[in-house]
Amino acid sequence: MALFKRRELMAQVTHAETIVGGGVTLSGKLEAKHNIQINGTFIGEIVAEGDVIVGSDGEVNAPIHAKNATIAGTVNGNVNVVNELDILSTGKISGDISAKALSVKRGGTLNGKCLMHGKLEEQKIVKPTYETE
Repeated sequence: MALFKRRELMAQVTHAETIVGGGVTLSGKLEAKHNIQINGTFIGEIVAEGDVIVGSDGEVNAPIHAKNATIAGTVNGNVNVVNELDILSTGKISGDISAKALSVKRGGTLNGKCLMHGKLEEQKIVKPTYETE
């Protein structure tokens, strides 16, 4: 429970090594070996070895690949995480997800397929929407 509370607080403040601030629109492929927080708009693809946090005013129109993810804003794209995916009460995901653990707070939404994996080697990477048949 303490880990979930920490992530919930992180989604409300700017606590990451790379931050896309509110009012900023960024497009392309964002790759990082650390944590990323999106408070503005991002279009493209996000690949992080750390955590990805989408703040309550953040909008991501891209697939996300990360160790963990906390979604308080809007994500239009597939989300693949190695460990935990937390969708907070203001969070919305439109896309398929793959995670070891999933929590959705009341009010949070997930519109897509959900694949749960137990071990890293069992993880199934879901294809981005534009690659599906």
